[in-house]
Amino acid sequence: MSQHNLIIDDMTISYEIIRSKRKTYGISIAPGGKVTVRIPLRGSERFAVSMAESKKNWIAASVLKMRKMEPFPSQKEKSPSEKRLEAIYREAAKEYFPKRVFHYAHILGVTYGNITIRDQKTRWGSCSSKGNLSFNWRLILAPPNVLDYVVVHELCHRKEMNHSPRFWALVESVMPDYKEYRKWLKENGNKLTLTSQNQLTN
Repeated sequence: MSQHNLIIDDMTISYEIIRSKRKTYGISIAPGGKVTVRIPLRGSERFAVSMAESKKNWIAASVLKMRKMEPFPSQKEKSPSEKRLEAIYREAAKEYFPKRVFHYAHILGVTYGNITIRDQKTRWGSCSSKGNLSFNWRLILAPPNVLDYVVVHELCHRKEMNHSPRFWALVESVMPDYKEYRKWLKENGNKLTLTSQNQLTN
C-alpha cells in the first residue's frame, strides 16, 4: 500500500494504491470521500498513478459529492443590495484581472487568449489548451497576493499543462511564497462570500 496525492487547481486529494488479487485496475470512492486505487498483485504502480491523474476531474467531483460539500457554501436568494454589491465586485474583477495577467505574462514570457470572469463552483481559475483564462470573481475579495497566486498558477500552465514538479518550480520562480497564499486559499476560500464582506452604504 502506498499513499499519493492528486492536485486539482487548489484542491489536494489523497489516495491509496492497494494491491489485490484482481486482474484489472480500478478506482473506488467510499462515503466520506476516501479514494482507493486497486491494482493487480503484479500491476504497475506507475500506471496506477497515471490512471488516477487522467481521471482526476471525475475523482474530484465524486469526492465532493461523497463529502456532501461544496467549495462555496450555498446561499439563500440574494437581496437587491447583495446583487448590486456582487455586480460591483464582478466589474472590479473584470478590470483588475487583465492587468495582473498582463503583468505576470510578461514576466513568464507567455501569451494568452481571452480572459473570462465567472462564478465557478469548483475552481478558482482555469487555463485552456488554447490559452484562454477563466477566473472566479470571488478572488477579488481575497488579499491581492492570493489573487496574484491564482493568476501565476494559471499562466504557468501555458508552459506546463500539468501539476508536475517542473510546474511548481516554475510557480515558485515567480512567486517564492506561493505555498503561503495557496494555504490561505484552502483555509479561507469558502469564506469569500458577500455576507463576509462589509456592506457598502447607499
